[in-house]
Amino acid sequence: MNEPKAKRRQWREKRGNALRQMHSGVLDNLPLKERWTREGKKEAKRKKLKPLAENFLEEQKERALVLSVHRRSCRVRLESGKEIKAFYLAKSIEEAKEFPAVGDFVIIAENFIISIEPRKSALTRPGPRTRENQTLVQAANIDQVAIVMSLESPPFNFGFADRFLLAANFNNLPFILILNKSDLIKKIPEEIQEFIKLADNTILTNILGTGIKELKNKLKGKVSVFSGQSGVGKSSLINMLVPNALQDVGEVRKKDGKGRHTTVASAYLDLPGGGAVIDTPGIRALGIMNLTADELARCFPGFFENDVFDCKFKDCKHQGEPDCAVQRRIEEGKISEARYRSYLRMLRFCF
Repeated sequence: MNEPKAKRRQWREKRGNALRQMHSGVLDNLPLKERWTREGKKEAKRKKLKPLAENFLEEQKERALVLSVHRRSCRVRLESGKEIKAFYLAKSIEEAKEFPAVGDFVIIAENFIISIEPRKSALTRPGPRTRENQTLVQAANIDQVAIVMSLESPPFNFGFADRFLLAANFNNLPFILILNKSDLIKKIPEEIQEFIKLADNTILTNILGTGIKELKNKLKGKVSVFSGQSGVGKSSLINMLVPNALQDVGEVRKKDGKGRHTTVASAYLDLPGGGAVIDTPGIRALGIMNLTADELARCFPGFFENDVFDCKFKDCKHQGEPDCAVQRRIEEGKISEARYRSYLRMLRFCF
């Protein structure tokens, strides 16, 4: 007898007998739902996959630094100094619960990233609209945050500066304020001088080379996030700091006085004297990831003397509540209207 045909015949007979027994009510004592659905069956054992790193021998594994991140791949530098293209797999992302970021140290094997080492610090931002609750890391393992702001053309943007100051404070990182285009003004406005007091270091620079030597000393031997809005001269400064960087330089638009975006992704650039800068694009929601309105109202930099919240009510949002210490300082001229407007714009992100 043909064995496959015999097996099929046996299954048909068994199915027919079971149906006849079910209709006669003498099948067994199991309820029909349990008998004819998956609820009455034992769950099959699932094969547990071993971690990705265990699929490779120790001599195949190498430590590398992530220099730039692209879709499904990264540019990394091995400890030997060689730069290669490494791919990251869905399994490695699932195990690490993180995507690799610029500045990360990773373990690679056969040009695949198999694990990401723990980070000592990170600069994060919210994900896109479809993944707003997901945290995206802009730069990892950084020592300080440096932002470039122009004193004129385009004007100083308090919202941008406050976001990076918050991010630096939350990560316990030194904050360096670089005021570029210092040759275009004679005196720094009082509201900008107010913000200068909040920075750990402030350096005045311009296209003529003023302040470049001081800036190099501050960046030497450290990994620094380097960011700035379009048109402030950040790319020009990087070209002075890193001669072989060859960053694109955008001009300021005459129509609205704003710059054109030239930095679209983070990149790791080595400094000739030691250290590195991670060139990042300006991020609108940086610094307020997972921050509630109450937390922002209580920790906004420069609003309170000695950073001690002293409003009458604990849930004060500084929007007309009685005995608000922030409103009082605004009336006294201790807090500028520009910084208060910056706070209100950020407050809208927290609701």
